[in-house]
Amino acid sequence: MAAESTPAARPSSGRRALTVVCVVSVAAVGALTQPFGWPATVLVLVVGAAALVLAIRAPRSVEPKAPPLRRGTAAWSALLLAAAGWEAYAYVRQPDWTKPSDQHPTLSTLLDPALEQGPLRFAGWLIWLAVGLWLVTR
Repeated sequence: MAAESTPAARPSSGRRALTVVCVVSVAAVGALTQPFGWPATVLVLVVGAAALVLAIRAPRSVEPKAPPLRRGTAAWSALLLAAAGWEAYAYVRQPDWTKPSDQHPTLSTLLDPALEQGPLRFAGWLIWLAVGLWLVTR
């Protein structure tokens, strides 16, 4: 007997289409904002808040327990903490938080030359949103 997925486990095609439209719309608006400006910052904060709400309200599926991966988890956690610490330190040390600093570059500052042009900027926002959505719904 084959296992069937429940209707609640898979999002409907209408809901999936709405999600795609929302992600593409936010990416388009984000691509139109000025890098390191207040509108871009507010957009990132709104998207982050929405992702937090989705992560908290997402239904948890019951999966069989797997043995813990302690060494891998510890290594990736340390790497993530180091990257987040570097980002926070570089951001706080900037003389002006609305302008990029060459002395204390953040990841956004380092990626800015590659994402200056409109289509690449749109693609960057789209990738950022898609990865975030994948992480929240995973």
